[in-house]
Amino acid sequence: MPTYLALLYDDPAQFEQVPPQEMQAIIQRYRTWRLRREGEGAVLSGYKLADGEGRVLRRRGGRLSVTDGPFAEGKELVGGYFVLRAESYEQALAILEDCPHLEFGSIEVRAHDARVRPD
Repeated sequence: MPTYLALLYDDPAQFEQVPPQEMQAIIQRYRTWRLRREGEGAVLSGYKLADGEGRVLRRRGGRLSVTDGPFAEGKELVGGYFVLRAESYEQALAILEDCPHLEFGSIEVRAHDARVRPD
């Protein structure tokens, strides 16, 4: 069955003033959604990424360049991801339609390229 990557974009600044109890309630909503979808076999994995941390690697002129990241043109950054199992884009979108993240940002869905196998 095909796999899809759901990239979760948001503006980390929107959570800076959220009280700890409210933040825990938000995290629990994500966890509940993920566990339900894992039980259905629709979500294979997913993680929240650390805000403001990361590295960007580039090869220029045969030399490796490593810079701090992430970088974005706008306010939204990739804040997390889910790996989905679905028969089609339509099914992948249906899996995500009740994802709590849609209240806080956007989700980009990308299909695994079946022509390229990681093993």
